[in-house]
Amino acid sequence: MDTNPLSGSQAKGEEQIITSQGERVISEKVVSERVLGSSSGLARFGRNAKGQISGRLSGIGLGLLMIIASFAVVWYSEKFEKSAESVAQMPLLSVEQAATASGMVKVQGAVTSEPIKSPKDAKDVLYYRHTREELEMVKSTETETKVVTRDGQDIEQTVEKEVEKPEWVSKLDDEKWAEIVLGGKISVKPEATKEMLDLINIYSLQEEKVREKIEAVLPTAQLLVVGDLNNNQISSGNPFIITNKSNENLVASLESGEKSTWWILKVATLLLFGLGLYMMLGLLLLVLDIIPILGNIGKTGILIVCLAIGFVFTIISSLIIAYWYLILIILVALVGYLIYLKKKKVQTQKPA
Repeated sequence: MDTNPLSGSQAKGEEQIITSQGERVISEKVVSERVLGSSSGLARFGRNAKGQISGRLSGIGLGLLMIIASFAVVWYSEKFEKSAESVAQMPLLSVEQAATASGMVKVQGAVTSEPIKSPKDAKDVLYYRHTREELEMVKSTETETKVVTRDGQDIEQTVEKEVEKPEWVSKLDDEKWAEIVLGGKISVKPEATKEMLDLINIYSLQEEKVREKIEAVLPTAQLLVVGDLNNNQISSGNPFIITNKSNENLVASLESGEKSTWWILKVATLLLFGLGLYMMLGLLLLVLDIIPILGNIGKTGILIVCLAIGFVFTIISSLIIAYWYLILIILVALVGYLIYLKKKKVQTQKPA
């Protein structure tokens, strides 16, 4: 007797279902089944309670890992590489000034080397990026679980679906630099650089199933390069940046990116510590789980308190990491002062 509810034409892929998003289910079949137990209300309640207990207890371990991870994230938030300040402090040199210098420089000038031709329209450019995407029906396999009732038993089924849905698929992603020489004196090798370019769209195609564009830097643009100048060549540096932005806009872009990263890491620290602490209170949450209304209110309150503690942890840990040397000096001074007070007290207690 065939007990598979998806047997027949659907399981074999002969029947196709098209969803509202254009997704097409090619085949759907049950790949495994597991008997959970009786389908009676009491049995289901017992299984749900057991699963809830198991989830809360396993959450304690996960919460501990999240708290440990929060220490690493808050450390990185203070120590990750920030180049905006160093770039802002570097003097902006002309090509003539930089030609007599060496080491880390920030130089801006016109490109005197020959441009290259862009694809399609063959325009003169210093740099181009050419991308093309096509809309295709892409096949994938999805797995889901569901519970069905059969002969008074709850059965967990693992269902495997082969689906086909429209996706934009990259067919081309190509970029190329011309040879870059500033003012006929300084050669730049931009292949390993951090590109911060304001690109101009010189070609665009948008069709139902094809989209393509070419963005470029034109030969009229002046380039600003930050890097290590050695023998009139810049091919590396920390940082190593090439851009057609102004000096002010470059610094502003670097500061904006670093501030965004800083805030993301701080929020991640708060959530990791706060939610990790909340999950570690699994036994308390288990008690609240069985209280219908007040339990939910209690869990919400505990969550708010845990997030508040995470907020305090983020601030204090950030200050300790940023100003550890000042804190160390204060602690040493405090210990020295306490020792001094103790010795003074001993001396005053000696008989005359």
